[in-house]
Amino acid sequence: MEKINWIQLGLGFLSGGAFGALIKQFFDNRRNRLQPIAKSVEIKPFYDSSNNEIFNSSIVLSDGSDDYKFERIFICSIKIINSGLHDFEKFSFGITGAKDAKFISIKGNSKDRHHQINFSNKPSLNNQIENFDVSLLPFNRKDYYSFDLLVTTSEIDINPKNIKISCPHAIKWVDISSLGKSLLEITGEFIGSSASITFRI
Repeated sequence: MEKINWIQLGLGFLSGGAFGALIKQFFDNRRNRLQPIAKSVEIKPFYDSSNNEIFNSSIVLSDGSDDYKFERIFICSIKIINSGLHDFEKFSFGITGAKDAKFISIKGNSKDRHHQINFSNKPSLNNQIENFDVSLLPFNRKDYYSFDLLVTTSEIDINPKNIKISCPHAIKWVDISSLGKSLLEITGEFIGSSASITFRI
């Protein structure tokens, strides 16, 4: 029986079209499966009047024309990264808070002016809402966007599990490490030069 030269056979396979077809099929399968989108949700308490046992207090935020009093405020940081193999011309998702929680402000961050963020119903001090939708244009591979939100509740504490992120696209959410922006950095960005913060007893 003639001996088979496995080395020559292997080289012929690698240099032929069959191997290229297998590689193409491999990457096509990866692209066609549910694409992973990485997200991180972090919540830190900013003010809670129930922690003050000496006297009743509240925090007042101003938008420059009206004052708004709150008993509890949390800072929520969200980061979204396209960790898949698919480029989205437009990527939409929704953010829903816990029961008794309302979003009172949001600041979106993108890497440059060519990456746009649109809000269907942007939360603000005079538009305190329980949920809203966000659109990212575009959301290409390795693109990332981050959001800093202020959330208020009247009675309950909230944690990252209370913030639900939903999406109409065929993707799967995966977790990433938590964000590291400090409370002072985020609060300073929210307040800016057009708003003020006051503690009242």
